[in-house]
Amino acid sequence: MGSLRDHLAVPEVSEPKPTFGYNPTTEYDPRTGTGYIQTGAVSTPPVFEELLESFGYDPKEVRIIGTLKTSRWQQREDGDWLHSYKFALAPASTSNIDELIALVNKRKSSKPQPTGEGLPFHWLAGDLQLGKIDGDGTEGIISRVLESIDRGAEELKRIRKTRKINMVHQAWLGDCMEGNVSQGGRLVFRTELTITEQYRLFRRLMLHAIDVFAPLTERLEVDVVNGNHDQAQRMPVITRGDDGHATEAAIAVMDAIALNKQSYGHVSIFVPNKDESMVTREIGSSVFTHIHGHQIRRGKSFDWWAGQALNLQSAGASQFLLHGHEHEFRVQARKDRTEICVPTFESRSQYWVDSHGDISKSGAVIMVTDGSDFSDFQIV
Repeated sequence: MGSLRDHLAVPEVSEPKPTFGYNPTTEYDPRTGTGYIQTGAVSTPPVFEELLESFGYDPKEVRIIGTLKTSRWQQREDGDWLHSYKFALAPASTSNIDELIALVNKRKSSKPQPTGEGLPFHWLAGDLQLGKIDGDGTEGIISRVLESIDRGAEELKRIRKTRKINMVHQAWLGDCMEGNVSQGGRLVFRTELTITEQYRLFRRLMLHAIDVFAPLTERLEVDVVNGNHDQAQRMPVITRGDDGHATEAAIAVMDAIALNKQSYGHVSIFVPNKDESMVTREIGSSVFTHIHGHQIRRGKSFDWWAGQALNLQSAGASQFLLHGHEHEFRVQARKDRTEICVPTFESRSQYWVDSHGDISKSGAVIMVTDGSDFSDFQIV
């Protein structure tokens, strides 16, 4: 998959020098992390295309984003005014879906392997915290995620030699990105990637995981939920449970792979319904609830689960409760109910080390399920 720079690659914006009158300034815009601020003056306010050309840009290569600020700068002897402009630039084509479509269309068709009736194989991941600077940072996180995907695929091939596996289930259980809204926004000083970069990186990792497993199964199902770090905003109040960068990334991937049904026709992606934060559905002969875990008091998962069952909520029908958030690996089982808290992919949380000394085991959980039973359980 290449280096971090490769994962975050975008079309570069060329910065030409205007050849007339007032010498404008060009500055990097730290708010967006994607464009530049251009200031300068021309005699009359042109349309966007003419404005770009006046400053020496090609409208086919760059576009104006955000608010165009205009002010009269100086009146000339002939009575005409010079106008000053301030605007941000981005590559002309930065559509997330366009970029994903290009990646998807590069994939050559490969027939999924028919296996007939069998059991589901699960690869369960959470708490990637993409963009976090702690420990070995995002580079280390990417390395562990890619290694986990590859090891999971190898384990699937090994298990299939003795077990009938007819589908693969991938789960991304929230906090896929470090974000910038958790802890009152203070994490903005503890991240090395902008929100758009974190979002882009997760989309590409998700698509890579699909590409690795898709040729190995006749059916691939992917569930994605938002964590508290994935939330789109908290001002003035916390947003809806479905309004997050992780699920929006999943929807973008879903829209893209729908355009290449020959290669991805057997792949399905699931996200929470409007204003909900979890997904409960049947996978194979088992019912799973996917949730991040910030909705549950630490160590009280079975109490939360009992409340869901008592009040006839959909999660009460589950045999498996999958979540992350606690940054530690844990399994609790009672006859026909199993709770799995997946580990994180970060190398450490410096705050947690300073306050508790703990460092989480890292990786994804894999297993095979049959009703309320599970087997071939390990961390990869």
